[in-house]
Amino acid sequence: MSQMTALDRLKEELKMIQEALSQMETQKKEVEEKYSTVLQEENKILEELRKCRDPYKYNQLEMRLNMVSRRRREVEPQKEEIERKIRGYKEEMEKVQTRIEYLKPKESKFITEQGQ
Repeated sequence: MSQMTALDRLKEELKMIQEALSQMETQKKEVEEKYSTVLQEENKILEELRKCRDPYKYNQLEMRLNMVSRRRREVEPQKEEIERKIRGYKEEMEKVQTRIEYLKPKESKFITEQGQ
Protein backbone atom coordinates (compact mmCIF):
# COMPACT_ATOMS: atom_id res chain seq x y z
CA MET A 1 0.00 0.00 0.00
CA SER A 2 2.79 2.40 0.84
CA GLN A 3 4.40 1.65 -2.50
CA MET A 4 1.30 2.79 -4.35
CA THR A 5 1.29 6.12 -2.55
CA ALA A 6 4.99 6.57 -3.31
CA LEU A 7 4.27 5.63 -6.91
CA ASP A 8 1.43 8.15 -7.06
CA ARG A 9 3.67 10.84 -5.58
CA LEU A 10 6.34 10.12 -8.17
CA LYS A 11 3.78 10.30 -10.97
CA GLU A 12 2.59 13.68 -9.69
CA GLU A 13 6.18 14.88 -9.46
CA LEU A 14 6.76 13.70 -13.02
CA LYS A 15 3.73 15.68 -14.22
CA MET A 16 5.00 18.81 -12.46
CA ILE A 17 8.45 18.40 -14.00
CA GLN A 18 6.94 17.93 -17.46
CA GLU A 19 4.86 21.10 -17.06
CA ALA A 20 7.89 23.08 -15.91
CA LEU A 21 9.89 21.67 -18.81
CA SER A 22 7.26 22.74 -21.32
CA GLN A 23 7.25 26.25 -19.83
CA MET A 24 11.04 26.38 -20.12
CA GLU A 25 10.81 25.25 -23.74
CA THR A 26 8.44 28.12 -24.56
CA GLN A 27 10.73 30.58 -22.76
CA LYS A 28 13.66 29.19 -24.71
CA LYS A 29 11.83 29.80 -27.99
CA GLU A 30 11.11 33.40 -27.01
CA VAL A 31 14.71 34.05 -25.98
CA GLU A 32 16.00 32.35 -29.14
CA GLU A 33 13.82 34.63 -31.27
CA LYS A 34 15.03 37.70 -29.41
CA TYR A 35 18.64 36.57 -29.72
CA SER A 36 18.35 35.85 -33.43
CA THR A 37 16.83 39.28 -34.16
CA VAL A 38 19.58 41.03 -32.20
CA LEU A 39 22.22 38.92 -33.96
CA GLN A 40 20.75 39.73 -37.38
CA GLU A 41 20.74 43.42 -36.54
CA GLU A 42 24.34 43.21 -35.36
CA ASN A 43 25.41 41.46 -38.56
CA LYS A 44 23.58 44.06 -40.64
CA ILE A 45 25.38 46.90 -38.87
CA LEU A 46 28.73 45.15 -39.31
CA GLU A 47 28.07 44.82 -43.03
CA GLU A 48 27.23 48.53 -43.21
CA LEU A 49 30.45 49.31 -41.34
CA ARG A 50 32.48 47.41 -43.92
CA LYS A 51 30.90 49.37 -46.76
CA CYS A 52 31.02 52.76 -45.06
CA ARG A 53 33.50 55.43 -46.19
CA ASP A 54 32.16 58.47 -44.36
CA PRO A 55 33.83 58.96 -40.92
CA TYR A 56 30.76 60.60 -39.38
CA LYS A 57 28.44 57.80 -40.45
CA TYR A 58 31.05 55.24 -39.40
CA ASN A 59 31.03 56.66 -35.85
CA GLN A 60 27.24 56.55 -35.76
CA LEU A 61 27.28 52.95 -36.91
CA GLU A 62 29.86 52.07 -34.26
CA MET A 63 27.64 53.55 -31.55
CA ARG A 64 24.66 51.56 -32.83
CA LEU A 65 26.82 48.45 -32.98
CA ASN A 66 27.89 48.93 -29.36
CA MET A 67 24.26 49.21 -28.24
CA VAL A 68 23.20 46.15 -30.21
CA SER A 69 26.15 44.06 -29.06
CA ARG A 70 25.40 45.06 -25.45
CA ARG A 71 21.82 43.81 -25.92
CA ARG A 72 23.16 40.57 -27.38
CA ARG A 73 25.49 40.10 -24.41
CA GLU A 74 22.53 40.64 -22.07
CA VAL A 75 20.44 38.01 -23.85
CA GLU A 76 23.20 35.37 -23.98
CA PRO A 77 23.23 34.64 -20.20
CA GLN A 78 19.44 34.32 -20.21
CA LYS A 79 19.69 31.83 -23.04
CA GLU A 80 22.39 29.81 -21.27
CA GLU A 81 20.47 29.84 -17.97
CA ILE A 82 17.32 28.51 -19.62
CA GLU A 83 19.31 25.79 -21.39
CA ARG A 84 20.86 24.75 -18.05
CA LYS A 85 17.43 24.60 -16.44
CA ILE A 86 16.09 22.50 -19.30
CA ARG A 87 18.98 20.05 -18.94
CA GLY A 88 18.32 19.87 -15.19
CA TYR A 89 14.61 19.21 -15.68
CA LYS A 90 15.35 16.49 -18.24
CA GLU A 91 17.80 14.79 -15.88
CA GLU A 92 15.33 15.00 -13.02
CA MET A 93 12.59 13.60 -15.25
CA GLU A 94 14.79 10.62 -16.17
CA LYS A 95 15.54 9.95 -12.49
CA VAL A 96 11.85 10.04 -11.58
CA GLN A 97 10.97 7.77 -14.49
CA THR A 98 13.56 5.19 -13.40
CA ARG A 99 12.20 5.32 -9.83
CA ILE A 100 8.67 4.82 -11.17
CA GLU A 101 9.80 1.82 -13.21
CA TYR A 102 11.50 0.39 -10.14
CA LEU A 103 8.42 0.82 -7.95
CA LYS A 104 5.92 -0.57 -10.45
CA PRO A 105 4.67 -3.97 -9.36
CA LYS A 106 6.07 -6.78 -11.42
CA GLU A 107 3.81 -9.26 -13.12
CA SER A 108 4.06 -12.59 -11.43
CA LYS A 109 3.54 -15.84 -13.24
CA PHE A 110 2.20 -18.85 -11.44
CA ILE A 111 3.20 -22.30 -12.48
CA THR A 112 0.58 -24.86 -11.78
CA GLU A 113 0.97 -28.60 -11.80
CA GLN A 114 -1.35 -30.54 -13.92
CA GLY A 115 -2.69 -33.76 -12.46
CA GLN A 116 -2.24 -36.91 -14.45
